[in-house]
Amino acid sequence: MSNLGTKIVVLGVSASGKSTFARSLATKIQLPLIHIDEIMWNPGWQYIGDEETVRRIEEVSEQDGWIIEGYIEKGARVELFNKADTLLYLDYPAWLPALRYIKRWWQHRKDPRPELPGCPETFSFEFLKRVYLKKEVYRLEQLFKDGNYDAKIIRLKSPKTTQEFLKAL
Repeated sequence: MSNLGTKIVVLGVSASGKSTFARSLATKIQLPLIHIDEIMWNPGWQYIGDEETVRRIEEVSEQDGWIIEGYIEKGARVELFNKADTLLYLDYPAWLPALRYIKRWWQHRKDPRPELPGCPETFSFEFLKRVYLKKEVYRLEQLFKDGNYDAKIIRLKSPKTTQEFLKAL
């Protein structure tokens, strides 16, 4: 096993490449991969709700080893981060996830991503703005500070450093 431990959370703003990176990581270190999008969305982008999402995240995080990737519902963050051995944070420049969001929408507007069956991508200027301004991670950054997770966090600042990180495992 790697020095990352057996319970790993992959974080980052939407479209930063969490799913792609987590798939490669899971293959490399042979841990089961759990996509939060699979947990929280039913076909047709039907959200299961905060309480059910938190319950399901708590349930899967009871397993012995895992890589959990995606947007972690705020009600599940503290418990999940406390259980995790490592928090891998794709902390890329804002323009990159914004560009990737556009690319992802174009690529999966008819054929949904494998982790989101029945949910073709839709485009929204509001969501693009949210991704570019990194609005999803403001509370996350505050939790990192408040929860004293510094020893668990590995910040990967570019796709190049992310690839180098994977190769070094």
